[in-house]
Amino acid sequence: TRGVDSGNDAADDGRAFYYLVYPNFMLNILPGRLQTNVVLADGPDHCIVHFDYFYSPETLNSRRDNIVADQEFADRVQQEDIDICIHVQRGLRSRGYDRGRFSVDAENGVHHFQSLLKRSYASFLRGQPEEGNERVD
Repeated sequence: TRGVDSGNDAADDGRAFYYLVYPNFMLNILPGRLQTNVVLADGPDHCIVHFDYFYSPETLNSRRDNIVADQEFADRVQQEDIDICIHVQRGLRSRGYDRGRFSVDAENGVHHFQSLLKRSYASFLRGQPEEGNERVD
């Protein structure tokens, strides 16, 4: 994970850090605030995303006007992501889709996530917990 320019005028310096806690929890860390996403599968081609905002006391006290702008910006980005996912799912179901290679430059995060998922499924099918995820009875 690395810092990127969030493109959000509500941010103090525009820097944001994005973390994934496998398998379905994300942290978006921005100046004076934190956004969390929890993705819950609701079928093989549908999910529910819970998106929450948390603000530092300083932000709440001194920048309330920016909070509305911040949430509007985040909502627009989330809607763009939803639209992209809908189109990707439609493409994956089409007859024209065939497996493709990952883009080394643009999809290393997706590749890493799918590798973790494959490892989890394989461990489950073997009836063995993954290393670091031992069962406690």
